[in-house]
Amino acid sequence: MQALKRIVTFVVASAVGVLLIVVVGQAQVVTSDDDTSQIEQYLDRLIARATIAGDSAGIIKRADTYRNQAKEKLKLGRLAEARRLLRQAGELIAAAAPDGDVKQEDPLLREYLRDITTELVALAVSAPGSSSETVSAASAYSHPRVAAFVNYFQGRGRGRLEIGRSRLAGLRPMMAQIFREEGVPEWLISVGFVESTYSPNAHSPAEAHGIWQFIPGTGQRYGLKRTAWTDDRSHPEKSSRAAARYLRDLHALFGDWPLALAAYNWGEGRVAKVTQRTGVHNFWTLANRGLMPEETVNYVPAVIAAAQLLFNERFDQEHTFDDHR
Repeated sequence: MQALKRIVTFVVASAVGVLLIVVVGQAQVVTSDDDTSQIEQYLDRLIARATIAGDSAGIIKRADTYRNQAKEKLKLGRLAEARRLLRQAGELIAAAAPDGDVKQEDPLLREYLRDITTELVALAVSAPGSSSETVSAASAYSHPRVAAFVNYFQGRGRGRLEIGRSRLAGLRPMMAQIFREEGVPEWLISVGFVESTYSPNAHSPAEAHGIWQFIPGTGQRYGLKRTAWTDDRSHPEKSSRAAARYLRDLHALFGDWPLALAAYNWGEGRVAKVTQRTGVHNFWTLANRGLMPEETVNYVPAVIAAAQLLFNERFDQEHTFDDHR
């Protein structure tokens, strides 16, 4: 409710600000067309901000319904139901501001989603493995898409696999420790292989950079600083910590490692939008229905295949991919 009150306050203040500027503008003589243009541009920006804040207020009000229900379930000790409701709230917020949407710049939406994710992570720590439904990683490994990438990395892609294996040798102890500290399975270090073959200097046309290919916005959200001289996305330890936390938060939000990996590649807002629209929370089902881009459809099995080859993961029944539905 505090977030909702801050949004309402901002909307009211913005509206008052617009009225004051209009009154002052009427009381003064505008000396040039440039002055008029600047005032109009400022008013347009201010009104746009007020509109975004108003939209955010409605979204957060809907999410608060799920969040308050989750609190009631927690009081009754129904952790699985509370987790499900919190994820519904989080997905609602994430879906409201996918990549490219102006609402993604709204700090209140970002703050609310961060709060939801923090609560979900805390629930996972306090009650690990409390869900009644899991999908064994063995079933995911047997998926034809995963098998195809295993064959590729053992054949035509062997050169890249060996480069990644060589670079990983010096990085793995550090990365493994960080991932353990953040509660993320070690096999997910294979994300770095698919993203960059563990190159800290890898750079993409989309401005993604480093081993984990953080774009500037996501890197900033996870504490990676950039200056004219340095870029933390190139720092193996700092960027690995950020990647582990991002993966942890995505899993907390979606409750499923394949979906978390899809969100890492495609963006959590886009994934949340699809899961909300369809009600489907299974990556393989969404992929088979053509509801995700081909890059993401290939990305997830590539990460799983790389994990099997780089970490000798056989994904037996002790390994699970989801804990939420």
